Amino acid sequence: MFIDNLHAEQDSLSFKSQLVAYDRNLNIGDLLFNYGTRINADLVMDLQCDFLPFAVGGSSSAPQYEFLHWNYFPLFESRNNHIINKNLGLVSGRYVNSIDTVEAEGIRKTYVLHSSANSRNISTPALISPNENRNAPEDGLFKSNGIPVAVLLEGKFNSLYKNRVSKAQSDSLVQSGGFKESTVEDNKLIVVADGDMVLNDVSNKQGPLPMGMNLFTAGTQYEYQFANREFVLNCLEYLTGNSNIISTRNKEIVLRLLDTKKVEAEKTKWQLINIALPIVVIILFGFIYQRFRHYRFAS
Repeated sequence: MFIDNLHAEQDSLSFKSQLVAYDRNLNIGDLLFNYGTRINADLVMDLQCDFLPFAVGGSSSAPQYEFLHWNYFPLFESRNNHIINKNLGLVSGRYVNSIDTVEAEGIRKTYVLHSSANSRNISTPALISPNENRNAPEDGLFKSNGIPVAVLLEGKFNSLYKNRVSKAQSDSLVQSGGFKESTVEDNKLIVVADGDMVLNDVSNKQGPLPMGMNLFTAGTQYEYQFANREFVLNCLEYLTGNSNIISTRNKEIVLRLLDTKKVEAEKTKWQLINIALPIVVIILFGFIYQRFRHYRFAS
């Protein structure tokens, strides 16, 4: 579930000098609470973030733009605490809520995405303005470390309608298998507090951009494709039971460091073995082959 709980559209800042980020009232709080998680009414800001172009000079007809960090586009880290986020790069988000877990019997919770060590969250509704970037961010306010924004829930989930079904309704469901208060087998659910994470930007020149690429930095020196696609694929493959595919994709390749003293001491020997020896072997083989042909055809 990639949930865009905040009404905050970047396009609005193109027409207005500011926007208000507020809750969409999706009315799924009870459902998520029942499953063991909660999306908070806040907004995550991070010093580790993506770039956006801002007008820093020039005139109204010919503004001068410069790429600056936009704290509302945080880049989330993996703590390698699960197969889903193992060896995963930074995942970009846009106007993201934080997420919490609550007590739910039989449900195991694992956070799979976090903010950096220099982040903060502000309450919503929140006023957002590009003018914030005219001054350097107050780093002292970004004291939070690892604000969670995505959680994996595993176990037997209770129905939201448990203890709410009347006797008449329960009897009417008997023929279709009856009302089940909880799942029979263990299930999995991943909740991410951002819906923009899985969207593809569309460029007028290039068309749809790869997932995890910023429309505003595409074609510039700041262009970069973040690991959104890999994160989504890992989520899907884990939920469908294809953990082996994730393990193969995220296998670790350890590069061993060479002993610098030993390398320096045996440098000449290994140069001779790798360069001179093959040449000598080829010359020797050619000599033996020519002698063999001479002996064969002479007789």
